[in-house]
Amino acid sequence: MVKNLKHKEQKTEIVVQGIPTSPGIAIGPVFIYSEPTYAPELRIVSRKRVAYEIERFEKAIEQSREYLARIFQETEKNYGKEFSEVIQTQISILEDKIFLNEVRQTIEEKHFDAAYATFKIFRKKKEHFLQLSDEYFRDRAFDIQNLKRLILKNMLGSFQDIKLRKSSIVAAEDLSPTDTIRFHHKNILGFCTNFGGKNTHTAIIARSLGVPAVVGTEVITNAVKPGEMVIVDGNEGIVVVNPGEATIEKYRRKQKAFLIVEKDLLKLAEMPAQTLDGKHIEVHANIEFVEELDQVKKTGAEGIGLYRTEGLFLGENGLPSEDEQTRNYLKIAETIRPNRVVVRTLDVGGDKILPDLVSIPERNPFLGWRAIRFCLDHREIFIPQLKAILRANIYENLSILLPMVSSLEEIYQFRKVFEEVKKHLKQEGKTYNPEIKIGTMIEIPAAALLAESFAKEVDFFSIGTNDLTQYTLAVDRANERISHLFNHFHPALLQLIKKVIDVGNTFNIPVSMCGEMAGDPVAVPMLIGMGLRNFSVVHKVVPEIKNVIRHLSTRQCEQLYQQIQSVNTARKVQEYCETFYGALFGENQTKSTK
Repeated sequence: MVKNLKHKEQKTEIVVQGIPTSPGIAIGPVFIYSEPTYAPELRIVSRKRVAYEIERFEKAIEQSREYLARIFQETEKNYGKEFSEVIQTQISILEDKIFLNEVRQTIEEKHFDAAYATFKIFRKKKEHFLQLSDEYFRDRAFDIQNLKRLILKNMLGSFQDIKLRKSSIVAAEDLSPTDTIRFHHKNILGFCTNFGGKNTHTAIIARSLGVPAVVGTEVITNAVKPGEMVIVDGNEGIVVVNPGEATIEKYRRKQKAFLIVEKDLLKLAEMPAQTLDGKHIEVHANIEFVEELDQVKKTGAEGIGLYRTEGLFLGENGLPSEDEQTRNYLKIAETIRPNRVVVRTLDVGGDKILPDLVSIPERNPFLGWRAIRFCLDHREIFIPQLKAILRANIYENLSILLPMVSSLEEIYQFRKVFEEVKKHLKQEGKTYNPEIKIGTMIEIPAAALLAESFAKEVDFFSIGTNDLTQYTLAVDRANERISHLFNHFHPALLQLIKKVIDVGNTFNIPVSMCGEMAGDPVAVPMLIGMGLRNFSVVHKVVPEIKNVIRHLSTRQCEQLYQQIQSVNTARKVQEYCETFYGALFGENQTKSTK
């Protein structure tokens, strides 16, 4: 791995080694991105500057008010009164003289600059409203949160224009899921970062978008200048800075070969995923964005096995309204029908932080206040999402998936909230379909061990191997220093997976796998041998997984799993699987995505 790189006058070709996280070859100019922030540091200003800071605050308030007035007119015209009332509420807050005077007074008395005074007072107000028992006032907390971001954005200006003017490769120290989501529809050729591991949420997004990515290089942002030519090899985990003509030509040949293989697989995409002995294996797609739907249909996926809804909440526009969510879920349901769409409820926490919502950092965020725990505590967010899913279920093809469930108590609490949701919808006179299947993610060892009890309470299981591997092996999947220990072939993990599959068969409830392991072609034969019959993978690899399945017989797969049961190390399990896969497709194509 290259370290402590310095630029010279003469451009030299530099090869940087990282961790491959999304396959493919990208060639193009680099765009160096630094994460914007709206959490200003404390700045004390002189007495003479106080009047100027108050003027800055008032100007930002006026700009925000004008912006909201425009949005109000557009929403009332296009979406009706219900949505525009949300905007009107925020306008009303900006006209609350007592509230705004508190910021002015803080600037005058404590000499805080305008940005920090705004941040401090708005955050204090938000937290106060969150503590109130009345639901209406709790809802106002999130209006205040969104206003705070808007005012600070107007006050501080854009930290960086992330609208790429031409197709580029993005280099960054790290990319949060929020950053990646904001980039997703822009001219991105590839990603390369200093930090990160193979199974971070950002890496998963890159794979779902079909964008080559290399993470954990440690030095890429120091090794490259804006606009310089870069090659990202997401197959080998290599970034080439300032490549020479011979190198560019070599990688263009690789790029062409990779695209030919993808094109050939797409030609077979509509063929069923049926084993040689006639067993049908379901292959669904994981998605994060509505824009992926066109690609999903082309890949031959049999439905959406996992729709991650975080993209709706982590975008730059803040928390989506119930109506916004309804339109979003309805579009997906309509596009995919009659096939099924599994909608996972909001899974924030860990590496997916909802901006401004959690003011106190957690020491162990992956073990903390996230997913179902967060939603049950924030019903003002959870209830609108559940209402939107029920309202969008007019084609009866939506299902609800609950993330990070660790106990029966959480399922019972959800059921109470769910009944409350249906009561709200009935009182409001909104059309909705109450008949919907409820499933749980199995991504915590406790959930796998309690699978029998869970099976009596829910309609289906979805095994999330990314977190299940992390929690079973005590390996932070975002930590590049121990990424070699993160291995989904570990015997302990396989025992938990096998238990969940067997419970599903015993209780006659469907079991799918939506984690990255399901998209590893080398692992597929073993999983079929364990009894798994439902895979959900990033849409880009659906044709490849279906092609693998068509070359297998269940008997072969069961024999492979029988051999593996006598093995007690992850390395040996992986070797067995790679040998088996190599015999089918050739050793040169055998490489686990682990």
